[in-house]
Amino acid sequence: MNQENPAGRRVLVLEDDETLRLVISRALTRAGFDVRATASPASAIERMGRRDADLLVADVLLGDENFLDRLEELQHIRPDAPVLVISAQTTAATAIQAVRGGAYEYLPKPFDLDDLVEAVSRALATGERTGQQRSGTNPFPDLVGQSPAMQTAFRVLARLSQTGAPVLFTGPDGSGRASAARTLHRAGKPGKALVEAGPDRLRREGPDVFSEARGGGLLLRRAERWDAGVQDLVLEQLTTLGDTRLYVTALASVRQSLVPALFERIAVGHVEMPPLRTRGDDRLRLFEHFLKKHGRSDFSLARDAASFINAYPWPGEVAELERTAARLAVQGDRGMLGLAALQEALGAPVTPGTQTALEEAVRAFVASRLSENSQEIANDTGSIVDRAMIETVLAHCGGVRRDAAQFLGLNRNTLARRLAALGMDGGGDE
Repeated sequence: MNQENPAGRRVLVLEDDETLRLVISRALTRAGFDVRATASPASAIERMGRRDADLLVADVLLGDENFLDRLEELQHIRPDAPVLVISAQTTAATAIQAVRGGAYEYLPKPFDLDDLVEAVSRALATGERTGQQRSGTNPFPDLVGQSPAMQTAFRVLARLSQTGAPVLFTGPDGSGRASAARTLHRAGKPGKALVEAGPDRLRREGPDVFSEARGGGLLLRRAERWDAGVQDLVLEQLTTLGDTRLYVTALASVRQSLVPALFERIAVGHVEMPPLRTRGDDRLRLFEHFLKKHGRSDFSLARDAASFINAYPWPGEVAELERTAARLAVQGDRGMLGLAALQEALGAPVTPGTQTALEEAVRAFVASRLSENSQEIANDTGSIVDRAMIETVLAHCGGVRRDAAQFLGLNRNTLARRLAALGMDGGGDE
């Protein structure tokens, strides 16, 4: 751990959950810090003003109060004191508002205590505050998630909101790349227009697209589909951007499609949007969020419907999930939403685990390989089915192989061998 000697360094913990307050205090005390604690935001502000502590660890929601609303006040009275924000809130707005309000770091609950100690040590060692003073809130509700991958994306977005560098957003089609770019633009350039263009518009309008975005933001989509002419155009126009901020969306393989000079210019910052199938229970959280977004607040989901949402692979990613939720919101029956209504809204009324969808997918794949005169159909099909099956079960189990093996009906050694054979043995909790 990279840290200066913690002896004598004073940390104030602001947390209204008595058990968590005690756990955090003990962990920091064991690490050598002089720890004080309180459940009162007013007391925390007053004690920091008296210089009773060198650093504040603060929860966001404290009773009826949102501590993010007081970061500006704290920054005025103790601009030298780092603040670490911890929160169970699951939107990008929390991470962005925390960092822009002056917080040194944002840690989502649940967090590893070692990560907290490391963050405290790092903050006290550097003595820096990475945020900027800003009042008000950030209304960015569409990026929702508690999964580790989404929380990582939130933290990256928060840090990038402090810069004007070009940012590349990668991930599967429909995974929320453009939504993340719009979120970052609203955070970094509030009130400034964002111009969006795909490959076809770039071919048609050329430099006019860049002129229209002057001084605001420019979101260029599907970079993996840029032909040589579009790449030359973008590379040439990058020198004219001035204070226009550039955002680019693409598949993860985009580097193979672009000339190196262009890739290096657009990927100064990078945000990876994870596939929906790896986000665990975030699928249900997102579904409920989209129901409310599209006007359905009087709902409850039947247990089998909720299980379906977290088990279905959502090949169309977040975009498909939102479309399904929107259909239910505008045309579904009132009250309890059951599995039948969900399947009807999805447009593919097949329960996860039934044979029909899988058989049709296998037939289509085998037919495609036959048209290519492939002589490795058995191996290729088996590998694809195995990979999809194991990835889905591991995601459902949060990466815990022991639990995944139980769902698969395998022992752990057999699962380990299958993972190794598929090149998937890069780690995971036992």
